[in-house]
Order: sequence, then C-alpha cells, then structure tokens
Amino acid sequence: MSWIAQFAPLALVIGVMMLASPFLRRDRLWARWLVVFFLIALIARYLPWRITETVLPADLTTFQGWWIVFLFAIEIVFLCDMLRQSLVHCKIVDRSAEADQAYARLSARPVESWPSVDVFIPSYNEPLDVLERSIVGALAIDYPNKTVWVLDDGKRDWLRDFCEQKGAKYLTRKDGSHAKAGNVNNGLAHSSGDLVCIFDADFVAYRHFLKRVVGFFEDPTIGIVQTPQHFFNKDPMQRNLWIADRWPDEQRLFFDHIAPSVDAWDSMFCCGSCMVMRRKALDAIGGVPTASITEDILTSLEMLRKGYRTRYLNEKLSIGLAAESLLAFHTQRERWCQGGIQTLFLKAGPLGPGLSLWQRILLFPIYWVFHIPARLLVIMIPILYFWFGLQPLENARSWEIFYWQLPVLIAGWGTALWHNGRQAYPIVNEGPAVLVSLRLFPIVVSSLIRPFGRPFKVTPKGSQSGVGNSMNEAVILGVLFVLTIGGFFYNINTDVRIIDNANFLAVGGLWAAVNSLTLLVAILICFESPVQRQQERFPISLKARIRAKGDDQPLEMNVTDMSLGGARVMCPAEGVDRNRFQKGALIQLDADELPLLDASLARAFVNDQEQLVLTLDFTPEPVGEVRDALIRVLYTSGIDNASKPAGSFALWGALLRRIFGRGPVKS
Repeated sequence: MSWIAQFAPLALVIGVMMLASPFLRRDRLWARWLVVFFLIALIARYLPWRITETVLPADLTTFQGWWIVFLFAIEIVFLCDMLRQSLVHCKIVDRSAEADQAYARLSARPVESWPSVDVFIPSYNEPLDVLERSIVGALAIDYPNKTVWVLDDGKRDWLRDFCEQKGAKYLTRKDGSHAKAGNVNNGLAHSSGDLVCIFDADFVAYRHFLKRVVGFFEDPTIGIVQTPQHFFNKDPMQRNLWIADRWPDEQRLFFDHIAPSVDAWDSMFCCGSCMVMRRKALDAIGGVPTASITEDILTSLEMLRKGYRTRYLNEKLSIGLAAESLLAFHTQRERWCQGGIQTLFLKAGPLGPGLSLWQRILLFPIYWVFHIPARLLVIMIPILYFWFGLQPLENARSWEIFYWQLPVLIAGWGTALWHNGRQAYPIVNEGPAVLVSLRLFPIVVSSLIRPFGRPFKVTPKGSQSGVGNSMNEAVILGVLFVLTIGGFFYNINTDVRIIDNANFLAVGGLWAAVNSLTLLVAILICFESPVQRQQERFPISLKARIRAKGDDQPLEMNVTDMSLGGARVMCPAEGVDRNRFQKGALIQLDADELPLLDASLARAFVNDQEQLVLTLDFTPEPVGEVRDALIRVLYTSGIDNASKPAGSFALWGALLRRIFGRGPVKS
C-alpha cells in the first residue's frame, strides 16, 4: 500500500471535520446526531481490524498476550464512553424561556402568596473574608419572602455577632455529625419555608437569583432546580499555567455544555450549592441523606426515585470562590472522588432500584472509577513498551495505526471539541487531568476497598486556603517525562534497542511526544504561582467624581474596574493638570451607586489612548455599610470577570511563555 493510501482515511477524517465544522450548529439536533453516526461508522470500520489482526493472534500463554487483551478491554470501555458522551449531547435543553414564563406567572400573583424560601449558608471553619460576601449577598437577594440562615458547625461567637449585626439568623448545633448533610438537616428542623435554597459559604447570590428560579416550583413534580457555578477568582490550574485570561476554569466544561444535555435526559443532579429544593420533597426522602460525603448526589437520586424531577437553569446567577491553592483543589477533588465511589456501595446509589437506564448511566461515577486509572495507563504504555518491550497491539505496524486507529481517536477529540464549544483543548486539558489522576489514584483504590474509611475533609478557603507546591507529584511526573523521552531515543539506537518489533516505533514516538507535552503541562501546574491581588478586580463602568485634597472642583472620570480594596479611573488627559495627582495623594471617589470613598493615589499615568489613568487604594479599608455597599455592587449585580476561551495559538503562546519563564501576558 502506497503511503498516500496509508494516510488517506486520516486525512479524510480531518478534512471532513474542518470543512463541516463551520456549517454544523451545535443547537441543531440533526447535527448532533450526524456527529454520533459519524463516530459509529468509524468505530464499526475500526473494530473488525482491531479484533482480528491485533487481539486474536495474541499468545495467551504469555504475559505479553494477556497485556494485549487487557488493553483491548480498556479500549472498549473508552470507546463505549466516547459514544455515551456523544449520545448524551444529542439532546440539549435551554430553560431560560421557561424561567421567563414562570416568573411572569409568579409576578402576576400577590407577593404574599409567593413561596417562602429559607436561604441556607452552611459553614464550618471559613474565615470572615469568605463568609461576609456570602451573607451580605444572600441578604441582598431581591425576594419578598425569604429568611437567611447561617448554619455554623464551628460554634463561633464572632460569627453569631456578625449575623446579628447584619440581620441574618444564626444557628449552630451540639455536634458536627454527618458534616454538611447533618448541618443542613439541623437547619431544616428549625425552619419552615416552602423552598430551601443552599449556597456554600464561598458563593454569593445575584440579586435576582430567586426570581429566576422559584417559578419552576409551580410544577409540583419539580424537586430541585440547579444553577451553574461560576467563579470570580482564578483556580490554581489557570494561575499556575499563566493562562488565566485565556483559558476558562475547568468546571465550565461541565456546567456550560454537559449539564444542559444531562438535564435533557431528565438526569440532572444537584451540585451542593447554588440550587433550590422543595421542602416537601426533602421531607419525602427523610431529609438530606447522610450515608455519603457527597450528599448532593444522594439527594438527587432519592428524589428521582420518589418521582420528583430535577431541572437545570443554565444562567449565571451567582459567583463563588474557586479553590485558591493546589492544596484546596486536591482536597476538594479527593472528597468528590471518595463520595462518588461511595454511592456504588449504597442501595440509594445509581445501581439501586427505582431509576431509569439513562439515569443509571449518567449518574454512574465513571470518571472516578475508570478515567482516573485509564489516564495514568495511557501515560505508562509507551514507557512499558520502550523499557520492557510490552507492545500494546499484536503484529501492528505503524502505518496500520495511522490507517485504522488514529482516525477514530482524532474524530473523538474533534467531536468532543465541537460539542463543548471549543473549551476542551487536547493536551492543555489533559495536563491538569493527569495531575489530578496521579493525586486521586490512591483515593480511587482505597475507596473501592474501604469506601467509608476516610473522614470528611472541608476544602480550605480564603485566608485558610494554604499555599504549597505539589513537589511529590512534580518528581513523579518528572521521572515519567524522562522515562518517556529517554525510552524513545534509547530504542532508536539499533545496537542497544530493547524492543523486538521496531515496526511500531514511529507510533510509539508520536505517542511519547504527546505524553511528554502532557506531562510537561502537568509539571508546570505543580509549582504554585503567587496570587497577584488580595482582592479580585471586576470590570465596571460607573460615572465618578474625583477630588484630590485641596481641590475645589471635582474631576469627572469613569471607573473602569474596582475591587473591595481599590479602583481604576480614567478620563481624557488633555487639559488635566497632572500635578494635582501625585503618588500618595489623598483622593475622594464619589461614584454612582456607591457611598463616598476615601483613597490614596497609587499610580498615575497616560495610556496609549491618551487617557489619564489613576489607580486608587481605598484608605482606610472600607468597613460596615460602606463595605457592604461595595459587596452588593461588585458581587451581586451580575458583573462578569470570567476568563474567555482563546484561540489555540493564543493559548499555546501563553503556555510557551510559561515553559520558558517569560512571565504571563499582562491583561
């Protein structure tokens, strides 16, 4: 077979995807089904060759033969999951129009008849710098019949005093049994609202949150309405790779693209925060289940069994604090992993009675059970091939891989990228996934053996989040990187080559190259980059009057961004006496929607657009009602400071700067 024929299927797949992608709209059902049939056709073409040519000839009297069969079994699971994900995406629902109609009906009723809502903020050890935003934000929700409860498992007098000062109800209990689930159940026992809204202590509700959600409960079969989780800060993956302004946070993939499809299959589950539940539904299942540390999943499963339905409203209605350090990130994922696996051992889990087939499929914790070990296996296969001669396929030559197997893999990557709105970049996304897999693999093993053997761990937040590099993981990843690269170059030398079948060497080299880039990205994440700002900055547009000490006339300027600690203002530089604005000068900021703020001038300069820019530090730090007003404006009014997806070239350009230590691109 000529080399043109050998590469023809791969070239055809790439060409079809490139040509078809601009014309296939993700919101069209027929386009989603077309993608599924495209994948099925490629898999149907590939599997007969894979079985007859690379599996059946294997000698099962040798370890090599059983290794080949084992890898084939893993590949079958992978292909099935690829099809599962594509089938899930064949349905999608946008419930914003339903929310509009529901609110219109709600607004037509007297406010006295609106459902009463208890807003719960469960807390354990979060510091005030985290809790105050959540409490002030919850109190600012524009809804006439709500009660805000701070459920304190830490028994902190200062938090009780803070709640009394702000007007929130404070509730604690004698012990901390069953962690968050027990805390919420204690709140249920002391409250009586028709609906229960839950925000984790690091999430802040937008003012219109309840008005967008409550109307859904007009339908008595609705038990839960979940909304997406968005974040106002950068997670450690974004920050440590220096791509925070070019790469969305890692949860966008689920909340923006997967969750609307899961909801379309009537299988959506609550995610612990930013959701509303019907009290009658909670009463019907005996309160929040306590059998697993992931009480949110069990709550969803139990409600589905009772005939209640869950809904997902894909609107940004709150913002929260993403894990601020690798320590916090890993702690959070370890809890999710252990809790997800725990559900497999419970009658109330996805394998228990009373669920539909699709609900079982979509709520099965396949990510923790399969994808975590599989990712590490993918990293190890070239190493085992180069250093021990273990071939992943029997009798396979490199050109056959390009002819039969690679078209399927490329199509799988391409369709995933298409389904997920280009928010999943190969290699870039795999780097964090490999690091997480390395960290979580012991958790997977221990949870499968002793699912209830580890205690509940609260994610450290705010000033308690901790800082530290993942040096153990960095060393292991570094060793794997050296073994991958070194193994390939060692086997190029025919005099010392370990492998018997060099026909697979070209594919092994390509595999090693992809793995090496993935490992390099994972290694870079292990080194914690410092947080640049103490307070998150929000883009904002406000008219303001700036008055320096001793000025008679204020200067009209625009506020372009602001935080709880300062602001940036600008105006045309022409005609402005810059001598009025010297570093350290005392400034008064009188902005629309805000009380008068005192500040000191940190910096003054003229930008490329001939605008005078002043950077202000609030001095003294705002307290009391002034600080509350800032929180309400910045955190509850819907200001978007999220990172936007960048093109592949921009993303890799930023990564190259990280690799060579050139520093992040300044926004």
